[in-house]
Amino acid sequence: MIEFNLFLIDYWYFSFPLFLTIILWSRHEMNRGGNKITSADLTRLVNKNSATVIDLRSADEFNIGHIANSINMPHDAFEKYSHRISSDRQKPIILVCSMGSQSKNIGETLKNMEYANINILQGGILTWQQEGLPLVTE
Repeated sequence: MIEFNLFLIDYWYFSFPLFLTIILWSRHEMNRGGNKITSADLTRLVNKNSATVIDLRSADEFNIGHIANSINMPHDAFEKYSHRISSDRQKPIILVCSMGSQSKNIGETLKNMEYANINILQGGILTWQQEGLPLVTE
């Protein structure tokens, strides 16, 4: 370990670009797909800004329980259902999946469709449930 530290110090001109690249890549990955929001942020955006909540889970998972007034657009068939999204490209959109990982790809798709206010629920529906927040069935 000491030799590695000495290498980093002695060859700082190699080490610095490497660390800078890692930091920039990490920041890019964290922001990919949209803003990461908490459950409290989701509630606030829905109540104050009439945000659209899009549930990306399968229809079966959605029917077991989902956030009130959310729209089901399964991740694997998103293109088929994308016409159901508001034409107002400034209106907040909140993407919800099982654990928050699938939403990034759909967020990038929405950015390419020129939607400006894309948000992703951190931890997905699993975190929503762990926080004791309600799910509805229809």
